[in-house]
Amino acid sequence: MIRFVLCIIIILLLGLFSIIDVIFSLFIQDAKRLRIHNFKIVSVVMSIVLKVSGVKVNVHGIKNYQMIDNEKAIFVISNHRGYFDILSGYVVLNRDCSIIAKSELKNIPIVGYWMNKIECLFLDRKNLRSGASMVIDAIKLLKTGKSVWVFPEGTRNKNIDPSQLLEFKSGTFKIPEKADCYILPMAILNSDQVFEKQLPKIKAATIHIEFGKAYKISELDDKLRDNIAEYNMKLMSKLLTDLKSKVRE
Repeated sequence: MIRFVLCIIIILLLGLFSIIDVIFSLFIQDAKRLRIHNFKIVSVVMSIVLKVSGVKVNVHGIKNYQMIDNEKAIFVISNHRGYFDILSGYVVLNRDCSIIAKSELKNIPIVGYWMNKIECLFLDRKNLRSGASMVIDAIKLLKTGKSVWVFPEGTRNKNIDPSQLLEFKSGTFKIPEKADCYILPMAILNSDQVFEKQLPKIKAATIHIEFGKAYKISELDDKLRDNIAEYNMKLMSKLLTDLKSKVRE
């Protein structure tokens, strides 16, 4: 429970800093500089929360990420088990990145403010127009050089076996196809061990992240492009299966 309380204190302190940030941001006219400023603040706070929570992050397949690290914008896909997916993944990616999230999060005090600051895209799952608008906005962000990260399952996966994924949303992959950018698979294991398994307590744990090989949809043959959601679902499932084997070794 102490870890949970400490995390709440950090968020409250971030809230106090938000007041200062509103004023400070008025003096930053350069959009790129403001982006970097917001990214660094959020990244530092997430790193502190991970530290206070007793979370260690082991990264596998880092060479797959390094091969495209010089790309201005990439489209990251990952499985979703809990809130610490976002914290650990964002810190490991260490790049200016927008996250596609459910619309309810933007109404959370402090959290919603900073999600807006890093240009997160909010999806109302009950509104079809919201989905279409989000796709257009995501493509625009990628074309300006900002990476986008999405959870294709659309919601948190509670299956006992993390490699048993929920069905990937096919509309998700219209974004990297239209933007013609690299898709980077990122498998996350054990994130639900930190919070969701015993909420509201936070438990120290090791989160494992593995990067798969990045690719562009334009590189695939017609058959795979026509079944792109299923193709990526199989990629992610295999990444998670392989990652579980590495963790057990």
